[in-house]
Amino acid sequence: MPSVLALARPALRPAGGRARRLAHGGRQLWDFLTPLHALTRALPELVPPAEFPDRMARIDESLTRIDNELYSDEALAGGWHNADMAQLASLQLLNPARVPFFHDALTRRAELPSDDSGRRYLEVGCGGGVLTEELAARGCTMHGIDMSEKAVEYARARAAHLSLPNATYEVGNAYDLSRFGDASFDGVVMADVLEHLHDLPRALGEVARVLKPGGVFAFDTINRTVLSYVLTIVLAQELLRVVPANTHDWRLYVRPEELSLLLQRLGFEVDTAHFVGMKPGIDLRRLPLGQFPLGAFSQAPNSLRVNYLGWARRRAAERRDAA
Repeated sequence: MPSVLALARPALRPAGGRARRLAHGGRQLWDFLTPLHALTRALPELVPPAEFPDRMARIDESLTRIDNELYSDEALAGGWHNADMAQLASLQLLNPARVPFFHDALTRRAELPSDDSGRRYLEVGCGGGVLTEELAARGCTMHGIDMSEKAVEYARARAAHLSLPNATYEVGNAYDLSRFGDASFDGVVMADVLEHLHDLPRALGEVARVLKPGGVFAFDTINRTVLSYVLTIVLAQELLRVVPANTHDWRLYVRPEELSLLLQRLGFEVDTAHFVGMKPGIDLRRLPLGQFPLGAFSQAPNSLRVNYLGWARRRAAERRDAA
């Protein structure tokens, strides 16, 4: 399908003897349109690419256009909490919206024994601990895993610096949580992870296995809509470079309804009515610094069209047996 820009581009062909010369300098209309034509061709496509046939099935990783290794890049390794608005530091702006949502989901939505002493929570894909340390600061005992050794090293150093002994980290993979026993965590978190995974059934199956019956899986991700393509791919990734190139592949974004169905198949109770959107704020103080004025995110209960938060509860054993 041709893009909107392609449809808008004129057929720029010299008009031969019929070409009219402009009054100024004897230049032809062609001379003015050629640079415009080159500019429009250089802009990103405004129409999303064809989707994968089934996002909830395993997708051949070679078919995706996403760089999940970029978090090990030496140039980005120190940017997780960098106040000068380094590319990875923009993740901090999501915390005002998601930290209270996750804390509420983990501590109030679970149906676990009333004795909450010794409760343990796992964050899969923790990166540099941007979210993990915030939940630890609220009293949660957090254990984060990430495939990037550099990110884990950074997160460990941060935890030591902030004196957070209840925030621990190790290198690990979302597709293989075999180092953890069945029903070993009271809650599991995936923040900005689902849209990076090419095998959602396998990863979420592991989440269900390590989660105690009655425990909560909390997450945030990006919806697969035309609006999310324009905002997160065309603007944030390709034009403004708010995030590094190939951070996201729009085709891997996850619609709420398809995620809900997969979670139900894996033994979760889930209701998309509990999902909440997120919207960015504006911080004009960044303009004099030559930075894009992206501000802190807030919750947007009535819109799931781009970023959204959600939670699901693993069914208690007796309910699974009854089913």
